[in-house]
Amino acid sequence: MILLLSAVAGIILGLLFGGRLKNGASYPLKGIWLPIAAFCVKTAAAWLLKPQTGAVAVCLVQYTLVFVFIALNMARGWWPALAFAGSFFNFLVILLNGGCMPVSAALLGTNTARAELLLDGRIYAYCASDPDTVLPFLGDVLRVGPAGMPAGFASIGDIVLCCGVALLCFQMMRWREPQQSGQNGADKSTLRGKTKNISD
Repeated sequence: MILLLSAVAGIILGLLFGGRLKNGASYPLKGIWLPIAAFCVKTAAAWLLKPQTGAVAVCLVQYTLVFVFIALNMARGWWPALAFAGSFFNFLVILLNGGCMPVSAALLGTNTARAELLLDGRIYAYCASDPDTVLPFLGDVLRVGPAGMPAGFASIGDIVLCCGVALLCFQMMRWREPQQSGQNGADKSTLRGKTKNISD
């Protein structure tokens, strides 16, 4: 949810700063299928596997796809660096906690069905933070939205990743495809030819 909101925010800012929606179609984004595949892997695992079954393997596959995507686009300014940092924070805490993202149970309250599922370990790739949790500060410790009706929960890695996604969408809206040097050379040659004809 927050990634989608970040993308929308980046698009709106890009448009406000003179960008256009059609510019995004020409942005040289490589391997866009990789993060889509990563999302599908995580979603399929959550639907098809029992809670925490193969969670470490799913984490490795999911983030390998994400990191390859980032590496392919590393030359595109600051957004790949932000995306890598945010993804790495999440990857590290998930991997070190058995393939599960630790969640502060206090965020959910004590009388909700979701809190009970979390405490019982029945939500795939998520677990409640406890004294044995490794790097708990990198887990889901932030509430998005009001306490009564939160839109979701986020980690520090999520926030950094959202900044990267917003910056990517901003750049896509304002992207201008550079003129090819060959075309410029042809234009100059044509201009020189016309000048010579006029001189003759």
